[in-house]
Amino acid sequence: MSNMDSYESWSSHQAASASELENHLYLYLKQCRQQESADHVLRRFQDLFIQANPHPESLVWEALVELAHRPHSEREFKYTLNRCSYTLINPWSTEPKNHWAVPALVQMFETIPEAPTQETETQRVRELGRLFTTTDQYAALRRFANLIDAPAPEMVPPLADQPVAKQLKRYPFLYDSSLLTKDSDQHQKAQVGKLRQDAEATLGVKLARYCHQQKQGATCHIPNPTRLSATELNQALAYYTGKVEGSRSHRDLAQMFQTYSKTVRSFRDFKEEFLEYLLSPLADADPKYVNNHFGKALRQFLRDTLSDFDGQRLTNFIIITTCQKLLNFLVVQGRQQPVFRRFWQLLRETGHTLTVGLLLRIVLFCGPVKPWLENRMTVLFNYHESRMCKEVPWLMDALEHVNVALLTNFGKFGYSFT
Repeated sequence: MSNMDSYESWSSHQAASASELENHLYLYLKQCRQQESADHVLRRFQDLFIQANPHPESLVWEALVELAHRPHSEREFKYTLNRCSYTLINPWSTEPKNHWAVPALVQMFETIPEAPTQETETQRVRELGRLFTTTDQYAALRRFANLIDAPAPEMVPPLADQPVAKQLKRYPFLYDSSLLTKDSDQHQKAQVGKLRQDAEATLGVKLARYCHQQKQGATCHIPNPTRLSATELNQALAYYTGKVEGSRSHRDLAQMFQTYSKTVRSFRDFKEEFLEYLLSPLADADPKYVNNHFGKALRQFLRDTLSDFDGQRLTNFIIITTCQKLLNFLVVQGRQQPVFRRFWQLLRETGHTLTVGLLLRIVLFCGPVKPWLENRMTVLFNYHESRMCKEVPWLMDALEHVNVALLTNFGKFGYSFT
C-alpha cells in the first residue's frame, strides 16, 4: 500500500514495545479496510494471519513475527489476534453489504494449516493462531459472528434442528457476557451495548404491542414475538406483570421488601424474612415447597450464607453478595464444569413461569445483581451452544421466559402492571 510510508519512523521492531508493534498491525488493517473491498481485505488477512506467509510490507510481517516470539506470547498473542479481528469486523458489522465478511473472517481460523513447515516464523504464527481458537476470546468472536450472520429465510431449518449457538440474536440479555471478554476495549463494549439496546427495543416494542392487544381482547393482528405458545406467553405475561399476591405485583412486593430490609435488626433476621419472600409464590402454588427438599435446601443455604455477618446490620455488600450466591445456588455453579441440576429440577417440578418468577423476585429486590443473573444464564447458554435446540428444550423455554420477565420489568416499553 502506497501510504505505508507513514510507518517509516518505526524502524527498529526489536526495540519497540508490544503496544507499538500491535498498533502497527491495527493501523495497517484499518487502512486496508478503508481503501479496499471486504473480499480483498479478507485475502490479506488470510495470507498474513492464517497462512502466515511472509508479507510484502516487511514492517507488518516483522511486527507480527516479533510479537509471536516475545516472552509470554502464548498468553498474550491471543489479545493481538482478537483486536486485529475486531479492527475489521466491528465496522463491517455496521455495514449490511459487508455482514457476510464477519463470519467469513472468523471461520478462517478453523482453516489454519496443520502440516509442519520448515519456515520457523510461519510455524510459530500458525501455532499461536491454532491456540487462539481454544480461548474465550475466540469463542466470543464466534458468537459475535453468529449474531451478525443472517442466512436467507429459505435456508433456515426448523428451530429444533438448529444449534443453540445460532439463537443468540433472540436473547439480548446474553450479549454482554457472551460477546465481551476481559480484554474488550471501550469501542467493543459500546458496539455490543448498541446491539443489545437495538435488539431489546425491537423485541420489547413487539412484546408490548402484543400484550396490549391481548388485554384489549382485540382480534390478533400482532403476532406472538416469542417462541412460547400463545397460552404460555399469556400466562407468563400475566404472572410477571400482574397481581400475584392479593393486589400486588412482583414489583410491588420487591419494593415493600426493600423498605422492610432497611429496618431489619440483623442479617440473621433478614435471611428468615427473605426466605419467606422467595418461597411465598411457590408455597401459594403448592404448600409442599415450604418443607420439601428444595425448601429445606434453600433455608439451609441462606442460613449458611455469610454466617459470620449474622449479628450485623445489613449493608449493600451483604445484600449483593447474598443475592449473587443465591443465583449461583438456584441457576448454575461454576463455568468450566457448570452444575445446574437444581435449576433443571426446579423447572421440571414447578414449571418455567414459577421458576423464572423466583429469579425475577431476586433481581427486582436487588437490582445490582441483574447482570449476575444474565451471566448465570449465559453460562448455561455457552455450555450448551454446540447442542441442537431439540436436545435442550428446557433451556430454550427458560431463555424465552427470562427474556419476557426482564423486558417487561426492566424495559421502558409501556407495560402496565395491573
